[in-house]
Amino acid sequence: MDNLRGKVVFVAGGSTGLGKAIAMSVAARGADVTIFARRQAVLDKAQTDIVEAAAHPDQQVRAVSLDLSDASQASLPDTSRLFHVSVVSNPVWQCEHVFGVQPRLPDVLYCVAGGCVSELGFFIDLPAAALESCMRKNYLTSAYPAHALLRLWTRDDRRQGQPSSARPKLRQLVFISSAAAFANVPGYAAYTPAKCAQRALADTLRQEAVAYSNAASSYTVHCAFPATVLTDTFFEEQRGKPALTKRIESTDATADKLRAKYPSARDVGEAIVCASVDCRGAGAGASDFCICTDFDTSVLWSGMVGPSTKRGWGLVDSFLALVSGLVVWPLLRRSWNRMCAEAGASGEAGKT
Repeated sequence: MDNLRGKVVFVAGGSTGLGKAIAMSVAARGADVTIFARRQAVLDKAQTDIVEAAAHPDQQVRAVSLDLSDASQASLPDTSRLFHVSVVSNPVWQCEHVFGVQPRLPDVLYCVAGGCVSELGFFIDLPAAALESCMRKNYLTSAYPAHALLRLWTRDDRRQGQPSSARPKLRQLVFISSAAAFANVPGYAAYTPAKCAQRALADTLRQEAVAYSNAASSYTVHCAFPATVLTDTFFEEQRGKPALTKRIESTDATADKLRAKYPSARDVGEAIVCASVDCRGAGAGASDFCICTDFDTSVLWSGMVGPSTKRGWGLVDSFLALVSGLVVWPLLRRSWNRMCAEAGASGEAGKT
């Protein structure tokens, strides 16, 4: 599988979990990869794993330390280790500048950073600071990189002028949101608004991409909505997650049972990459805005399409919307309301 040979892929939040899995998947398809995250030691370990997954020994794999949630400052490491390329250091960089000093602008940006290990709990039990930090970790870590890269891409188009090829260059943004954007579960009061905001940004940029497209470049935007994914972060979250949340989302089980029930980051990352860059063609981008990695999320999505484009010809999503509206949500709503009432009666909810 070599359909991304010669392509450059950036992964914002690519040092662990699903982001790392996506980086390894595109590297296995021949892409040059740059991962961005805050912790250099973790980046270095991820870089080694991505190099091992690469399809060819001459692929470039970079690991750049960058605070994706900071609009004004980001620390660039003294060196960015890869096969034979280094990056000079600079004390303080704009996010846009950090992307811009890389040897090549990417063909694809995956915005994957996120998580809510320290922001789980019932709304009244959360400190106010948790609402801000969760929005920063799950929304701004996508908004800032996307903003920076779109500015660089459109500037690059203007600089190139008349295209050298009759076929426009494909530029793709892929946001990794969550099924939580469709199903707002108690215990995720800080997390779900951020994921809804991320989806709204992706949908807005999907439309703006039409305006940005030109003879030189064609812009597309996609948004993936993975459900439960088994990562180290997921198991960290399990320790602080309310029991009610676990019951509603069916994660109230032992680690072994959860591993048997839910997919790994590698499996979900592979599915997202396959859907977004199209395994059937030589890096030809996917046509669908929405990427769902399981059937249950597809059903939830169908009832939340709104202004987004339906997948394929729209027939399946239209049918699933009927199932979702007439069967799935009425049953889930009654079940979840009953669980919430029981949690309130037992004193489990809202201990503040």
